[in-house]
This record gives sequence, C-alpha cells and structure tokens, in this order.
Amino acid sequence: MSPKERQSIPKKFEKYFYSLPLIEQAGFFLWPSLNSIEIQPEEKKLLNLIKPSGVILFKRNLQSFAQARNLIQTIKKVRRNKKSSYNIPFITSIDEEGGRVSRLPPPFIRGKPALEFAELNDLNGLESQILHQIFVAKNLGINSLLSPVVDILTEPSNLVIGDRCFGRTPEKVTKFASFVNKILLTENMYSCAKHFPGHGNTTTDSHKELSVSNVTLDVLRNREWIPFKNLIAENVPFIITAHVLIPEIDQNNPATLSKTILAKYLRKELGFKGLIISDDLRMNAIAEHYNQKRKIQSSITENNNISIQEEDDYLKQAAIDALKAGCDILLSCQSIVREAKIAYAIANKMQKDKLFHNLMLEKAWNIFSTLTKKQKMKA
Repeated sequence: MSPKERQSIPKKFEKYFYSLPLIEQAGFFLWPSLNSIEIQPEEKKLLNLIKPSGVILFKRNLQSFAQARNLIQTIKKVRRNKKSSYNIPFITSIDEEGGRVSRLPPPFIRGKPALEFAELNDLNGLESQILHQIFVAKNLGINSLLSPVVDILTEPSNLVIGDRCFGRTPEKVTKFASFVNKILLTENMYSCAKHFPGHGNTTTDSHKELSVSNVTLDVLRNREWIPFKNLIAENVPFIITAHVLIPEIDQNNPATLSKTILAKYLRKELGFKGLIISDDLRMNAIAEHYNQKRKIQSSITENNNISIQEEDDYLKQAAIDALKAGCDILLSCQSIVREAKIAYAIANKMQKDKLFHNLMLEKAWNIFSTLTKKQKMKA
C-alpha cells in the first residue's frame, strides 16, 4: 500500500488491532480447517485462542446436513469475539464448484462441471445449480463458495483444471465466470476468482509438484487476465493465487510467493482491492520450493485423513513469505492443531519486526474493510 493508503487507516482501528494479543492479531490472516466431523478439544482451544478470521471446510468435515450445520454452529460459538466496534463477518468457506470439486454433504448431489455448462451454453442450468448450492450452503451457515474458476484451459493435458473451468477462450470463461460471480454476490455470498495468474496452461498438478507456465506477459494480459479484469470490475471480493511459476515474470517464485505477480500486476496493474488468498500452502508445489518433498497423498485434503507425520517446518517461512508477497489470507488445509504453527510464526515475526507489524496492520484493515463492505452489483 502507498503512504496515502496507510494514512487512511482510522486511528481507532489501529488502536483496536494493536490492543489484541499478538496471537489474535495473527488470526486475522489465517483460515485453517478441522480434522474430522467433530471439533476436537484441542481445536476448540486453538480456535478460541487464535480467533482466525475464517475457516475452510472439506468433505472430511461434512458428513450430513444435520452434522455439518451443528459443526459450523459450534465453530462460530467457540470462535466468537467479544463485542467490539470492529467485529467482522466470520468466513465459513468451502470449495463448491460442481462436478468433481464439491464439498456439500449428502444427500446434496455434486452436479455438473463448469465446462459442461459452457459447452452447452446452458446458463439456465448453471443458474439452477448455483442457486441450489447457495440455498444449501446458507442453511448450513456457510457464507463463501470459493468459486468461480476463471482459468482458461489452453493446455489439453491439464488435468488439475480440466472441466473445472468454463472453456478454452477468455471470452467464454469471462461470460460464464461473470454470470456465476453476479449470482453469488446478489445472494450475499462471498465469491472468489481462482487461480491467479492462471493455471490453465500448465501440464502438472500443483497439489503434487511445482507447476510452470511458459507464457509471456503479453499473453497473460490478453488471455489469462481478461476474466480476472472483468470480475475485479464486478467487485469480486476474493482472488486465490496459483502455485504456478511464470519464468518471464519471476524466475524464482511461484505466484503465491511472488511480490512481482501479486503486488505489481494483481494489485497495481489490474487494480484489485479485495483479499488475496493463498492456495493451500501444504501443496507439494510450495513444499518443493522449500526443498521438502513429501508423499502426494499428504497434500490432498478432499477425503484423506489428516497426516501427522509429514514434514511441514517450511510452513512457517512460507507463511511469512506469502504475506510479504501480497497475500492477505493464508489457507493451510489440515487441522488448526497443525496450522497453529503458522499463527505463532506470524505473531513472532510481528513482535520482532516493526515494519512487518505495520504491514500486517494494513492487511488487517483491508480484511475488515472487504468483509464488512456490502458488495454492490453494477447495473
């Protein structure tokens, strides 16, 4: 942020933020997950201690409507802040795209993937599916569907994106992603465009290994970023990063850890003012960046049990690097018992580094502003 933007932070908010215990300040920047269908005693303790600004839930957490609703109510009750002028909405998020990426519990039906709707030009069917997702999510207490996917499928062998996206051209993806975004915002759900700066031109899966996109800056501007630009203009509140290396822009860092990609291009050039959310920091793409290679299944969080053996010391440095690069919210998608190390690393860094602490104040104000601002649709 520029000095002018820093001065716009109300002194009252600055006083409030700095009055919180450091571990609660760190909680602003973390959306952890839970281990299973029931909240564990240690998870309760840490949710109350850290007070993260949100959570992300997976299939391992959502067994049935009744169980899922009770779990979410319990999370909110445990996490509840004391009354303050700066209470912010608590984000309960899931990846709910339809097709193979669906978290809502049975008897909810996964539905069709994005690409099928786009290829049939079926806006009516897509609207019906999204409204069904929203209806169920709201009644469970979920307020953010991490959707739409705005990647463009320009690499046919790209399985990680595949039918999750709306097509192979910026025009097609923009049309359908904009349609989804508008419905979500109209229904008072927090929407999320993903995965910046684009994951559709890679041949590998960033869950499993570092992905590389050998596209030029001109191609990004005229293809991958077109849907992002449109959704930014339509007030999309969240954008999730990709663990993708783009050598022409940054030879050393995947987008999640790249200040050039996030600050120079997403913030400054594209003008995004909402929340930049890291993709799951436990993916092997990030572990590899810090020279830690792990078993593939340890990084996939759809149905697998939580691993307590995998090496994850790199997470502390990855969290700090991602925040410095431009991320506001960190996703690390196992139990908060395992993710607490991230909160403690952030708190420790704020205590020792005044400039970093000031940066976190700016991010905290942006989080508060974004989550409390009513999203208004353009006519």
